[in-house]
Amino acid sequence: MSKSERHYDRANRLFEKGRFRDALREFNLAIEIDPHEPDFYNDRGLVWDKLGIAERALEDFTAAIDLNPTTPAYFFNRARIFSLINEPERAGEDLTEVLHLDPFDSEALLLRGGVLADQMKWDDAIDDYNTAIDLTPDNADLFYDRGLAWEGKKEYHKAIDDFTQALAFDPDYVPAVMDRGNCWDELGELENALEDYSRALELAPNDPMILFNRGLAWLNSGKIDEAIEDFGNSLKYEPDNRRALSSRGDAWMKKGDREKALADYAAAIELDPDDGDLYYRRGNLWDELGNPENALADYNLAVRLEPQQFGAWHNRGNLWFERGEYQKALDDYSKAIELDPKMVIAYRNRGDTLRSLGKPELALADFNHALELDPDNHESHNCRGGLFLELGQLEKSLEDYDRAVNLDPSCSVCLKARGEVYWRLGQYEEAISDFTASIAIDPQDSESYAMRAEAYEQIGQAQLAEADRVITFELRARLKP
Repeated sequence: MSKSERHYDRANRLFEKGRFRDALREFNLAIEIDPHEPDFYNDRGLVWDKLGIAERALEDFTAAIDLNPTTPAYFFNRARIFSLINEPERAGEDLTEVLHLDPFDSEALLLRGGVLADQMKWDDAIDDYNTAIDLTPDNADLFYDRGLAWEGKKEYHKAIDDFTQALAFDPDYVPAVMDRGNCWDELGELENALEDYSRALELAPNDPMILFNRGLAWLNSGKIDEAIEDFGNSLKYEPDNRRALSSRGDAWMKKGDREKALADYAAAIELDPDDGDLYYRRGNLWDELGNPENALADYNLAVRLEPQQFGAWHNRGNLWFERGEYQKALDDYSKAIELDPKMVIAYRNRGDTLRSLGKPELALADFNHALELDPDNHESHNCRGGLFLELGQLEKSLEDYDRAVNLDPSCSVCLKARGEVYWRLGQYEEAISDFTASIAIDPQDSESYAMRAEAYEQIGQAQLAEADRVITFELRARLKP
């Protein structure tokens, strides 16, 4: 054994013991004596990798390749570093060279599949995983990673099959259990998702990501207290997780504890002040709290930081509409529709805005479009019915209100509006029936009493009409400051 080989052998033994600095010294001595041996550079590169110094690792792997460009391991090692420092294209080039030299290298196929998946080239990644699985059909990692690619393609059932196969080889494979839970969650099969998350937590009790994911599943299941508990436990282990904070804020909102929701949103914003979605959520809370100024400020920040957040554009439009600033509302609703052309509520609200601006034809086009997207939306029928009523097209108005009431018999606004159409058509008995049904749902609505009083008057029921006028006066008096 030569002197350089003795240093090299000693270096590898030190490496195996985890004494990386001592190994580095021995590799340096070996290379100083024999600078033309590629394995010396390759193995020193592995030490630099362990020490977290990627630049030096790349230099050594490149030196090994320059000395011997026919050894697949050198390209594989360099590819792994390129992958770690987020240079997927260069990693992919090296892995392609590995597979050119050794087409049956399943590890290279696995890594290249991961590199392609990182670039969201899902089909190419799946092709590599398929080939690798053909070579090593009992490798749990290959099924797991192919499952991630199917998940990226939103083909959740195929992903579930692969995660299940990975678990058949390794029942304690925590990521496979968790990601299968994620797929069940995406499919809306929350019981299966909760079962997988709970199993994952048995295997990894303190994992903040699993706790967070189970919290989301609880939240989507309507189990608010369970969601809050999981989010809280997740934050114990990862206190800077702004997603857990904002999601717990959502849970507090659903529970009706707005102060705690506000505190969680504020804490999340402090952690990530450039996340537009957080301002959007808090803006919704301010709006619900009856604080339009703070809501407007948050929506302004939301659309500036995240211009694609169509919900913030829409909800800011609502604030402008409430202020009577209809052109601003129109602009915001239009932006929301541009970002989400299937947003039914935005078409409906823009239609109401156009109606307020005295543009009935454009308003009608928006109401029609809303109903094309969702023909069974009672609110859209109600809005279009109101426009037809305003235009004096009573038969068309009645058709829409009939449809609205059939779709939602508990809609007091729809019943009251249909009652007005009946009143204008001279069908007073039908009008009284609708006003009575509206009052049963909302006994504090003075307008329904007032209109029923007029209908009673028309059929000669003066005493009943007077009784409704008294109630109307009392209700309106309560509203006066």
